Amino acid sequence: MAATHFTSLDGLSSSGLDSPSTPGADGVSSRRVNALSTKLTSVLSSSFTDYEIRDALRLLDERAVQNDEETRRNLKLDAQKEVIDCDARIVDDFGKVAEQLRRVGAMLTTLNATCASMREHIQAARQESAPVLEEATTLLSRKEEAETKQALLDAFSTHFLIPTPDLNILTSSVEPLDDRFFAILARVKQIHRDCEILLGYENQRLGLELMEQTTRNLDAGFMKLYNWIQREFKGLDLEDPHISGAIRRALRVLSERPTLFQNCLDFFAEARQSTLAESFHAALTGSAGAAKAIEFSTHEPLRYVGDMLAWVHSAAVSEKEALEGLFVSDADEIAKGLSASKASEPWARIGGGQRRGSVSSTTSSSATETEQDVVFDGRKALADLVSRDLASVCEILQSRIDISVRNSGDPVLMFKTVNLLDFYKGIFDKLLGSDSSLSKLIQGLQASSLTRFEATMQDETAAATVDSTPSPDLTPPVFLATALSQFSEVARARGPQMTQAELERLFGAMLTGILTACTESAAEIPDVHRSTVYKINYMTALRATLAAISAQVHVVQTPLGKAGEEIQSLRDNLVEILGTTLLEDSGVRDLMQELDTRRSHDAQTRRRWLESNLDEAAQRLDQFLSSSVMDAQESLKNLLDRTLAKDIVAEAVERFCSEFDELESMLEMVDAESGTVVGGDDNAIDHVGALRELYPRTGAEVRALLS
Repeated sequence: MAATHFTSLDGLSSSGLDSPSTPGADGVSSRRVNALSTKLTSVLSSSFTDYEIRDALRLLDERAVQNDEETRRNLKLDAQKEVIDCDARIVDDFGKVAEQLRRVGAMLTTLNATCASMREHIQAARQESAPVLEEATTLLSRKEEAETKQALLDAFSTHFLIPTPDLNILTSSVEPLDDRFFAILARVKQIHRDCEILLGYENQRLGLELMEQTTRNLDAGFMKLYNWIQREFKGLDLEDPHISGAIRRALRVLSERPTLFQNCLDFFAEARQSTLAESFHAALTGSAGAAKAIEFSTHEPLRYVGDMLAWVHSAAVSEKEALEGLFVSDADEIAKGLSASKASEPWARIGGGQRRGSVSSTTSSSATETEQDVVFDGRKALADLVSRDLASVCEILQSRIDISVRNSGDPVLMFKTVNLLDFYKGIFDKLLGSDSSLSKLIQGLQASSLTRFEATMQDETAAATVDSTPSPDLTPPVFLATALSQFSEVARARGPQMTQAELERLFGAMLTGILTACTESAAEIPDVHRSTVYKINYMTALRATLAAISAQVHVVQTPLGKAGEEIQSLRDNLVEILGTTLLEDSGVRDLMQELDTRRSHDAQTRRRWLESNLDEAAQRLDQFLSSSVMDAQESLKNLLDRTLAKDIVAEAVERFCSEFDELESMLEMVDAESGTVVGGDDNAIDHVGALRELYPRTGAEVRALLS
């Protein structure tokens, strides 16, 4: 369509330019041509991309305008006519709007007048109702305040006041002790704690009255709980493996009152003390249907003591198993209760360090420690309670064991009793702890029995060593053999458990006095040789005893080694004595001493002396060699260890032979020196041969004769 319009314009311009012009109309035609050219130029210079041109063309397309001459001629007029028509319609519309605005203005005027009238009426009504409204407002505020106070009172009563039926459940002994009691007690305790908040206000009267009331209610509730637990303890069956859960719960709650809690445990311990003491007495005497009375074995002290300790151990195990549910399973709750009791019973912290036997895990050792917090230990409390239950039994046990040990009179039985007590002490330490009174009692019995054992051994040693004179055959004394036998039996009874300290104490009690007496008696023997043999004999007996028990008691290796060293020292002394005797009896020592004293003389002088004395010395030597070995063996016939005797003789003979070899060398040296002095002739050799003829024995011959 746009192309059509442009085409029409082209035709118009062509026809206008090509048409002939009249002479009169040249000026007008030129102006038209210029105007048309200007329009054409303007149209042709316009681009289709121009928004205004494009919108105008689109409007023409929408109107479906026919591209003819009439349309082109009237196009502008039609457009102007349409604009004028639109303006007329707008003016009409605005006229209607003006009419409506006039009507609205009239309505607004009417409304303003009405509002002014209403305002006057309202102002008058307000003036009349103002006092009523003020009074109503005051009443409403008072009502709201009263409702708030009522709600506060209801909340306060609900939280801080206990109904009478609930108080009866809490304090009356007629009411049963069930879950309702514990719930109400917990509520009263909460109220008591909350009263502390009320005490923070300026007016403390309400808080003090409530706290006083709740304190009385709590005391009554705990007293009811305390009485109930005592009644339950009276009928408690410890044979039942499961103690009532109600008792455990009641003890947990009662732990908040340490005084009542302790009184309950004291009451229970006293009842159990009586019961267990009667049972122990029945077991001792065989009454109440016991299978066999323990006292039937009083003639066997060790068995008698063992049976009593076994009964106590069995009773302690049963008691611990029965009471284990009271403390071990609920230890944390009881500890919390005892911690919470500091506010209700502050005095308990002062005396607690002296009365914590069954409710504390530590005992105070100084004044400052008693003021520190005590932590509850369920197992420690259980062990203490079991020990207290067995207190009466322990008193009977202590007296019976003391009598049995005192009347036995046999130190071996006494020490076996000590060993048995040590065995049970280890068991009770594991069962109840080393700090329990039962373990301390066993430890005391062990110490007293050991002291009596040592005193008995001292008496026996003193009595046995009154006459400590050695026997003619130099055998160990009888009292030493008896002491060694007792020591061996006691050490075997103790076994591998014996420590070095125990061995030293046992050795000092049983053997030190005996060995001292043996040493003193050996010192009284005038003959050193016989005295040494006697010492070796009793030391050999000691070593044999220690060696026999070394497999069972390993700590005896130390005294065994010392005994061996002592025997070796005595053996060396005996070898020295026997060697000296051989040298003196054979005349070898005298001859060597004479030669030593004559070293300052010349060789001829010494030779002349030898020639005058060697013949006699040779005869003395021959007499000695004929019986010397037999004499040496005869001198050691009292030595119990024959192997040691042979070794001593052999070593003494070897020492003698060494000395004889030295003497032989000295004679050869004298021969050589005297031969040199005489001269270089053959007489020197004759002199030597003559000296050897006077003392013909050689070292090889002496060894052969003494072997």
